[in-house]
Amino acid sequence: MARKKDEQLSLLDDIALENTITTYNPWWSDTAYSWNSQPFFRDDFARATRYLDEDHGLAILINGPRRIGKTTLMRQLMEYVRKNKQVPTRRIFFFSMDDPFVQLLPADQQGAAFERLLGRWEKELGEKISQVREPIYCFLDEVQRLPNWELYVKRYVDLRFPVRFVISGSASHTIFRKSLESLLGRLIEIAMSPFSFREWVRFHYPVYANALSRSTPVDIKERGSVISAVSRIVSGLGFDALEPFRSLANEYARAGGFPQLWNLDPIDRAQFVDLQFVQRVTLEDLRLIREIRRPEIFHQFLRYAFARTGEEYNLDELARTIKTTRITLSGALPLLLQTELIRKVERYSGKPVRLRSTHAKLYATDTMLFEAITKIPADLTGTDKGRIAETLAFNTLRRFAGITDITYLREAHGDAEIDFIIRVGRTLIPVEIKHRKRIAPVELGCVDAFIKGRPQESSFGIVVTEDEMNLDTSIIRIPLSVFLLLD
Repeated sequence: MARKKDEQLSLLDDIALENTITTYNPWWSDTAYSWNSQPFFRDDFARATRYLDEDHGLAILINGPRRIGKTTLMRQLMEYVRKNKQVPTRRIFFFSMDDPFVQLLPADQQGAAFERLLGRWEKELGEKISQVREPIYCFLDEVQRLPNWELYVKRYVDLRFPVRFVISGSASHTIFRKSLESLLGRLIEIAMSPFSFREWVRFHYPVYANALSRSTPVDIKERGSVISAVSRIVSGLGFDALEPFRSLANEYARAGGFPQLWNLDPIDRAQFVDLQFVQRVTLEDLRLIREIRRPEIFHQFLRYAFARTGEEYNLDELARTIKTTRITLSGALPLLLQTELIRKVERYSGKPVRLRSTHAKLYATDTMLFEAITKIPADLTGTDKGRIAETLAFNTLRRFAGITDITYLREAHGDAEIDFIIRVGRTLIPVEIKHRKRIAPVELGCVDAFIKGRPQESSFGIVVTEDEMNLDTSIIRIPLSVFLLLD
């Protein structure tokens, strides 16, 4: 009787395996399968396809915050492999590691479940993975949910089997650090961010797509490169388009760069942000590092950071507000930074090597997070336009290649203050955000003094304005709507 019961359970388990794997890989049996991938391609797609085309045998990690579009990119890559590289459908495998087939099992049995999935793929291939001669493609979503996932990837990469892994995870590079240590030299990372303004305009307003296609990258440390890039944008769009682009920048600030949230009304979006980006990030992503005993502290800290984006924070004041201790918050902040939802910018010290500082500012990775938490419109014409413009500018600066550090200048005793000091090697570029129509020369005194006081390191500065443009002086004035297109 017991034997018959075991056979029945085994049969049910086999059926569950078959149903699960064919649900994720319908193209194996459907010769007319329509991939129905998103027709819009982000900049990351070009990088990913280039890596897929190169004969290096390394795994590709697509990384970034939740709801950023990682799974969409993976589906586009599967379609690319099928159609552009003419790979037979049976040689393309996809699975999400947060599926109940794996996650309902005890942690020590999840690896065996993954091995069974690969075994079922081998059945479809008609040969062992170790014996295949032509490249096969293994796409694994939410890979961080599988214990010791890196060991499986390492095995196949080290044995030089022709299996190309494309994996994704809803967590930061730092959360993956322990796993990635064993994959040094075996992995290429694509770190996805929220839609940039340029990508957002291309998506929603295709009429501008050609003018905003990615061209020569901007060398932010070279004044001539910045001026050339601004001139190309203005020439490509036409001066008549600059005025409507200011409205588009405002629309982008409110919509944000998370595509899955664009169609939600403000109330639903606020609830979604609190559940998915505040609570679930803490309870799922951060638990990969350590157990969170008081998650409500982390939740309140994230809400505080989103609501006060761009402000210099005070841990003592915050500890009193949410009724905890400075020590608790000091331990929580490094973990929250690993979610990629907030960024820390420390005070400028004048030293190329950053030392630990007691002063820093926090920026939300997207202005939509500010609006979702505060219920105040992330409006570039409202009372919070300064912090919104500053947050938009910061998230654009982060995308420039070559930047080794971003700090801000605020003297402990004195009036000197500059929003951002960009370091590229030994070169320093002061960047000030003045989102208003007219800026008096005296208001740029701090930027001018910074440049003149460091002639070996700094030769020009940037002021991001509301609509004023002047490229002929040592302090370049660039409208925010144009500056956001430079990334």
